[in-house]
Amino acid sequence: MKHTIIGLLFVSLFFTSCTEKPVEESGLPEILLKKSKDILPISSFIKKLDYLELKVHEAGMELGDITYIKELNGDLIVLQRRAREISFIRFSKKGDFLNTVVSNKEGTGKIKVPLDIISYKNDFAVLADDGIYIVGKDGEYKSRLIATEMPGTKFFESNNRFFVVNDVPDYGLYTVYTSNGEVKNMSFPEARLKDLGRSNLAMSGAANIVMVSSYSDTVFAYQKTAFKPEYLIESDGYPSFAETWRNKETKDDMETLKYMHNNQHSKIKSYFENKNYIFLTYWLGSYQTTALIKKRGWETTYFTEAVNNIDGGIWDNPTFLSPNNELYIPITAYKVGGHKISDKRHKEFEKVQLHIAATGNPVLMRCQLK
Repeated sequence: MKHTIIGLLFVSLFFTSCTEKPVEESGLPEILLKKSKDILPISSFIKKLDYLELKVHEAGMELGDITYIKELNGDLIVLQRRAREISFIRFSKKGDFLNTVVSNKEGTGKIKVPLDIISYKNDFAVLADDGIYIVGKDGEYKSRLIATEMPGTKFFESNNRFFVVNDVPDYGLYTVYTSNGEVKNMSFPEARLKDLGRSNLAMSGAANIVMVSSYSDTVFAYQKTAFKPEYLIESDGYPSFAETWRNKETKDDMETLKYMHNNQHSKIKSYFENKNYIFLTYWLGSYQTTALIKKRGWETTYFTEAVNNIDGGIWDNPTFLSPNNELYIPITAYKVGGHKISDKRHKEFEKVQLHIAATGNPVLMRCQLK
């Protein structure tokens, strides 16, 4: 009971004044979302690539689908889902297994629904659907720092405040939790409405934190104490998700769901940014396009599909853009083994196939941007 009371006293919730609409006549750069039917060789925007093998077979483990990658304290952290297991696993930069940091299935720090992980003091802080937890680097559970239902799936810490980027409408774009105050209960919209909109943090080092939300037409950058408008998002021929949401005339959950599905709009699917590049994939109606923006000169490359003409291997969905301008693409052993090299001029990928077939290990494809 004592620990429960202490946990409750740790929460303080503040709604921010971040606008959900574009800043009119701001002079900010614009990210233009437009259709492309181009099929590009990756050599047009990738200068070299290699493969990092995640050595889980040697550790007596298996990995499921890798849905998330980030760098923390010089190590790689992957979020993997296998059957009903969700876990954050730590690897060295050479792909050696270090430990399972947190899992919903095993270990002393079982957390039912882990969502995101960050470095915090000498430990890790883990965002879950029911609060924020502290876990040691060795995977040892330490405490539940904040106990409340969370409105989002990504977060970061600054000046001992936790910023949770909201996935749900009507709560602003982010929520701040601090170490004093009282608990405020949050009510959520109907679950299917929550899944309609998603928010994203593009983090590339402590000094580069960018927020993108379905409920806003503006990209925000975090500067010392708050988010400031950084870019405007414009869609070619389609209203944005945010604009469509604002124009709905009903508050009924089922009618809102029908309205959003029946009115075509633009929506960002994934967004990555570092100091040199922006890489994003988005929908215009039912049409998917990828855009790569060089921030110096704002040169933009659009394509609907990319073909690996460098070594005849796979091109798949990137999940991380490193500070060193590397796109990380997780590839399962199944995909590696099942890939047929269509460009017979390149057979370098065959070496990867033979090795992975023997171990069953997944690989991270690292693509250095030009």
